[in-house]
Amino acid sequence: MTATRSSAAVDLAIAVSVTLICGFNIPAITPALRRLGGMREVFALAMFQFTAEGLAVLLLIAIRRERLSNYGFSSRGVLKSVAIALLFAIIYDLALSLQMGQAVWVPLRRHLAVRLSLAATFPLNLVGIAATVTAWGFFEALYGVFFANRLNRIVGHESHGWLTPGALGFGLFNGLIHAALGQGLSGFLGSFASGYVIAVIPAVAGNSWGSVLFQSLTNAVGHP
Repeated sequence: MTATRSSAAVDLAIAVSVTLICGFNIPAITPALRRLGGMREVFALAMFQFTAEGLAVLLLIAIRRERLSNYGFSSRGVLKSVAIALLFAIIYDLALSLQMGQAVWVPLRRHLAVRLSLAATFPLNLVGIAATVTAWGFFEALYGVFFANRLNRIVGHESHGWLTPGALGFGLFNGLIHAALGQGLSGFLGSFASGYVIAVIPAVAGNSWGSVLFQSLTNAVGHP
């Protein structure tokens, strides 16, 4: 069962509401998360991120009796999707390097969950990194693809092309969220760009695995 315009609007409102509620409660729960420390903090952070951008989306997809393949998570078009993702990741990291005046290319280098995972012993460090990539790579990309899908349905767009309402809309939403969390103009611009790329890759390639790859390669990048 695919979403109609009205049901798409309801789905998008639910997904966005959950994200906003979680996002604006970050200051309140941060002290409690920090007190956990170590790998407990890593898993708590990953669970919070999943709740903010993964849980509602998966439930809505299940309720609508859809599959992840309906959102481009299949083998069809994967090479084109990955190629576009790599190209945009290079452009993104080059732009960020120029802005910061130094080479930044290590994915998730500035992410707290990764730093905590790297400080843990084997094999817990690998489990922590896997949880981080799953939460902030796969589910964050899925959220963007879902957001764009629902917005395109609301406006009656076929979801194809470089300037789809869904891609532009998710870019704007992503930028505004990060700006509201205190990242300022630079955070808005960078997040708008990453949000747009996440949502536009399936619109031009018909496959969303590139969105996951791009998000994983560019999220919280830093220098070694």
